[in-house]
Amino acid sequence: MDKNKTEVYLTTGEFARLCDVNKRTLFHYDEIGLLKPALTNEKGYRYYSHRQLDVFLLIQILKDLKMPLKEIRSYLDNRTAGRMIEMAKQEILHIDKEIAKLQENRQVLEETITFAEEGLAARHGEFRLEDQEEERLIRSGVIADGDPRAGYLEWSNDFRKFDQLTQFDASSFIGTMVEIRNLLTQDGSAVYYFVKTNSNSTNLKTFTKPKGRYAVGYHHGCYDKLDETYIQMFNYIGELGLTQGEYAYEEYLIDDVAVKNPEDYVTRITLEVR
Repeated sequence: MDKNKTEVYLTTGEFARLCDVNKRTLFHYDEIGLLKPALTNEKGYRYYSHRQLDVFLLIQILKDLKMPLKEIRSYLDNRTAGRMIEMAKQEILHIDKEIAKLQENRQVLEETITFAEEGLAARHGEFRLEDQEEERLIRSGVIADGDPRAGYLEWSNDFRKFDQLTQFDASSFIGTMVEIRNLLTQDGSAVYYFVKTNSNSTNLKTFTKPKGRYAVGYHHGCYDKLDETYIQMFNYIGELGLTQGEYAYEEYLIDDVAVKNPEDYVTRITLEVR
């Protein structure tokens, strides 16, 4: 075997250990013409140059990025410095999209933990007063009384479009905002969906939840019995000599994502008081 004295040659086993892969991977790459040994002696033994390590690492990176082996081979067969730059820039765009998606998923999971832990710690029938800071909300239009599902679908579509533009500026969890006036009657309280946001965009349907004092309580159980908790909260507010404000905010800490039985749902209710 004629070895170039400026090269370091490794057996298939040595090169496989250096690359942290099984020898069968190298055999497969050789068979499909993706990465052939630098030398093969008269007995058929394969030898890889240490310079091929960078090529192997690039192959693994492109594989991790879901590039098909045929495309990787095509790039390697026709590689130039210009094509390398073009390919790298394109893959960086893909990586950035994946990072953004992973960060979004992480945010959803972190919020899920926060909500669920608060829900598990919440005690039924206990209420408290809180001084809360101003919050900016992205708010839907009024949900149609006759078909709240249609209102929700319209809002969800709008929210998804917004979410694609702002990525991490808004909470992932949709709550319900209810006009307290006539809440316990059928006289048409306005109902909206909302998410909390830090975005300063002026192109959104937003509402500012005012800084002030709020009564906070937790409803345990299915949503069709929310009125029972509202009555208890109104009685609590009255006993303190306070009156109801304009809106109530419902946030679903534990719902059908976490539990099967609706009786195990936990909803946080925040009532504006004066």
